[in-house]
Amino acid sequence: MATAARALHINVVLDTVCPWCYVGRRRLDKAIALAKDKWSDIDVSVEYSPYQLDSSMGNGLDKQDIYRNKFGARAEQIHQRMAAVGKEEGIEFDFGGKISNTLDSHRLIDYAKLNGGETEEKVVESLMHRYFELAQDIGDIATLVGAAKDAGLDEAKTKAYLESDDGIDTVKQKIKQVQRLGVSGVPFYVINDRYGVSGAESPETFLGAFAKALNLDS
Repeated sequence: MATAARALHINVVLDTVCPWCYVGRRRLDKAIALAKDKWSDIDVSVEYSPYQLDSSMGNGLDKQDIYRNKFGARAEQIHQRMAAVGKEEGIEFDFGGKISNTLDSHRLIDYAKLNGGETEEKVVESLMHRYFELAQDIGDIATLVGAAKDAGLDEAKTKAYLESDDGIDTVKQKIKQVQRLGVSGVPFYVINDRYGVSGAESPETFLGAFAKALNLDS
């Protein structure tokens, strides 16, 4: 008789302009692949929860100006380190372009979730690729609709949704929920609602967390 699959649910708390969230995404993918090789009966599901590093940010701001204001003389050094880490994960970071408030990008992720986890996954990937590697402004509705199209969503319906106020209160409420859980930075990963991992950890660290969440030997 077949045994029931071991369920591994990962809630990824992220902000769409957080470079470590993109790095963490790549490392988590590797960890999931390792887990599937190690435990053949594992059933993995991933969902995303919103977080805003700066909810007061406006739209269409110069990314380099924001970095200089935040990090001062350290900005260039931070970019060089980030670029090196990114290359290790197959990411070609581009630190040019515009930065915007991320609320609408989180609304889009939530909207995609209504069409299932695969659509949500594709939207997250497209948003991060567009922002971090193509230097596109994810506060711009054309960029957001493009990401929706990449995920197979209807462009006209998505545009109408984003131009409305739908989903704004829901996203804000979800941000408050993760803050109440004690999340104060991203990326943060909640595994099976009982084990947390903070930061873009190595695949091996994620694997150990999976084992603890499933009460298995790592």
